[in-house]
Amino acid sequence: MTDTDIEKYYFYRLYSIDLESTKHSLCVLKRYRRKDVRHCLLRDIVVSYARPFSGNKGQDIPKHKLTKKVVPRNLRRLHDDLTKLRNQLFAHTDYTYRRPKVANWSTASQKWFPMAFRSYDYAKLDSRVSEIESLVKVVEENLQAEIDKIEEKI
Repeated sequence: MTDTDIEKYYFYRLYSIDLESTKHSLCVLKRYRRKDVRHCLLRDIVVSYARPFSGNKGQDIPKHKLTKKVVPRNLRRLHDDLTKLRNQLFAHTDYTYRRPKVANWSTASQKWFPMAFRSYDYAKLDSRVSEIESLVKVVEENLQAEIDKIEEKI
């Protein structure tokens, strides 16, 4: 195996840990009903799930990411929704997603510039938890199959 092949294997193993973290957060989520706690856990679930697909720095591979071939076609829309959410809102502050608007409500005695911006409906994400669990399970199985192929060569 080449150094690049070995690094790819290491990335796959690290991605497997990311998916384990996602599953752990999904389990913890079941113990909480408070929305503030659930929102934090949902954000963690999205970030840890999408991490392998985000472009990660290596030594021999400058930017490695897990390909969509591990995501079944029937779950790709959910996958795309989660990675977009991670990339535009949870791990970054994208202007194009937030679309901020600032008003000038200043008076002679006080400057005041309130801002409105697009937020996210966590209830919508919360309603998809069972779908997310299915997605993570299948992606993890498919990733493990890729790891097994490499380990057969070692």
